[in-house]
Amino acid sequence: MRKTRFFALSILFVYTLFLQTSFAQDHTRWGLPDGAKARLGKGWISGNIAYSPDGTLLAVGSSIGIWLYNATTRAEVNLLSGHTRPVRCVDFSPDGGMLASCGTDGDNTVRTWDVRTGKPLKIFKGRTNHITSVAFSSDGSTLAAGDGRDIPLWDVRTGERLRRLQGHTNAVLSLAFSPDGVSLASGSKWNDNTVRLWNFRTGQHLRTFEGHFGGVLSVAFSPDGRMLASGDLKRVRLWDVRSRNYLGALGGRWAVGIAFSSDGTTLASPSEDNTIRLWDVHKREGLRTIDEHHHTVNSVAFSPDDLTLASASSDNTVRLWDVPTGKLRGTIKGHTREVRFVAYSSDGFTVASANRATIGLWDVRTREHVRTLEGHTEDVCCAAFSPDGSTLASGSADGTIRMWDVHTGEYRRTLEQYTQDVLSLAFSPDGSKLASGSSDPPIRMRDTRTGELLWSWSRGHFGGAITSVAFSPGGSKIASGSTGAALRLWDTEDGSPLLGLEKQMRKVRSVAYSSDGSILASGGGYEDGSIRLWDSRTGRLWFLVGRHTGKITSVAFAPGGFTLASASDDKTIQMWNARTGAELYALEGHMEAVTSLAFSPDGFTLASGSNDGTILLWGSRFGTTWGDIKQKEIVDGTRLLLELSPTVTPLTPTTTALLPNYPNPFNPETWIPYQLAHPADVGLTIFDTKGHAVRMLEVGHQPAGVYQNRERAAYWDGRNQQGETVANGVYFYRLTAGDFTATRKMLVGK
Repeated sequence: MRKTRFFALSILFVYTLFLQTSFAQDHTRWGLPDGAKARLGKGWISGNIAYSPDGTLLAVGSSIGIWLYNATTRAEVNLLSGHTRPVRCVDFSPDGGMLASCGTDGDNTVRTWDVRTGKPLKIFKGRTNHITSVAFSSDGSTLAAGDGRDIPLWDVRTGERLRRLQGHTNAVLSLAFSPDGVSLASGSKWNDNTVRLWNFRTGQHLRTFEGHFGGVLSVAFSPDGRMLASGDLKRVRLWDVRSRNYLGALGGRWAVGIAFSSDGTTLASPSEDNTIRLWDVHKREGLRTIDEHHHTVNSVAFSPDDLTLASASSDNTVRLWDVPTGKLRGTIKGHTREVRFVAYSSDGFTVASANRATIGLWDVRTREHVRTLEGHTEDVCCAAFSPDGSTLASGSADGTIRMWDVHTGEYRRTLEQYTQDVLSLAFSPDGSKLASGSSDPPIRMRDTRTGELLWSWSRGHFGGAITSVAFSPGGSKIASGSTGAALRLWDTEDGSPLLGLEKQMRKVRSVAYSSDGSILASGGGYEDGSIRLWDSRTGRLWFLVGRHTGKITSVAFAPGGFTLASASDDKTIQMWNARTGAELYALEGHMEAVTSLAFSPDGFTLASGSNDGTILLWGSRFGTTWGDIKQKEIVDGTRLLLELSPTVTPLTPTTTALLPNYPNPFNPETWIPYQLAHPADVGLTIFDTKGHAVRMLEVGHQPAGVYQNRERAAYWDGRNQQGETVANGVYFYRLTAGDFTATRKMLVGK
């Protein structure tokens, strides 16, 4: 089931949707795509976290880039953006002046950054789309990466590739340089299961260590460089670097990470059996087993003095253990998801812990929460503003609907408790009712003041998840999209079914009414990536618009107009004129699928939520509301994708209207759309700014209907009545249809 991932804490930020000039020049404006004015949230934690060697900075790999934090003040320092996919790995150079990073599958680059300025230094191209790890040599001069089966080595200063180490028969999962700056160890994936030792300066293969029964997920040198530890899902194995002999295995089912104490005498290994084993490295025997977790231990870290061990667990906790005795010193609680990583600051006073959603900073002495480096604390699948903009309703994967005060960010109350994800929410136009849909039908209607359940129904959707609900502007109807019988209209008062618009499609993800209620837009599982526009009165399909290369995930009409926004899992947002089907332009900048859209009540801001863990706030390019952009710009008409279904009669409009020409400005041709509520003799005349008639277009008698695509709209080739090309400038076009007359402006450009 799709889950639109929002920052739960970002609900506190929704007030910014209405304060158009209140954004400070802070991290919400860093690295924004063209057209966006702020970013809420910092993305998913997609990679590891790392402290700089001097302990002053904390680097976090995320779905939108690399976040740098001041480890003392915990303030944001920078966002390093440039990867085209989420960041998988980060590593500081030994002197702390540089940072190296690699992207997830499809990015296939390793990048270096100047930590002080945040500027990119070098881009190292990989050969595959699967770079898994990156590491600096001990002197910082060489950079290594796991690039599929190979290990490319680059000169950090010049960017020149020095050599490529080859020999593994499957992907390289882990890398580690020796402290003496001579050797490089690499561990490989399942079906290879080996650790290889290299002289990275000459490229000579020194030794292959065999014996693992699965992929080698981690390799680590002891601080003195004499011993190498490698771990798979079964064992941690120890190797003598000089003699290259196998020293023995440390028992237990290893989970994610292994860690040496700073003096190299002790090794900690977390296990799948919910224990942590501490080992005497030199004697290769167990010191003690910590077995009080009762949940999977994902990673461990020694304090700088080696007296305390921190562990991250699947029970959402970080625990602190006394290394000499193995006794529990304290438990840090506060995460709402499985904790994956843990790290100590260099002074030993702060522990950083991370899951996919948040980074928590904790005072080790008091075990009190210092700060949360903003992130998701739970999956929020949908959100809706009340009509007056004072309240936000949020539906969550935990089955609850929560109400929030927009102006203060305070939580008000919980309205509903479903047994499964709440997938869709909608306020009635007067704000008195809230409709909700879930992966556990039925649709439910509640009184927003008391929380009372007014009614519920599921007839017609045949058990499918209710993925979208929308009230008509008058509030008398509600539309619902589902994974069952896909698109239906209901009477708001008693829940009786009115129309079934779409019965054959596998899934409707989103539905939306136009401001006047005449048009209903739907998007979802259409293979052609199109949006369906329906006559909401008759249920007839009007026409299709579409340009997305992926499935439509959300549609939304701008307040007070016919501007339609559509989001897709192709990572883009498209803006359309719903009256003409003309594409206005695309908004691009999210790193993952765009899953949700919402216009602010005043129409000036469009918010988009994405699986990259962020919400982007977009402003109209013309300083107007989004509902007015249809009068400002339409792109080159050759990009118009408009289609009338051959089996569907076009919508008969209730009013006669002259619509904006497209493209505008134009050169050398344009189309002039219009609609007729009744049959009429139609005339179209082009005038210059002095009021002189330039061209009369022969149209004649036309039946009632919509004349907006290229086959039906009036066409002007940019020539006057004598066949001469007109000069650039402003012109006017006038429609006469019976007693109706209307005039609009157009621009002939260069």
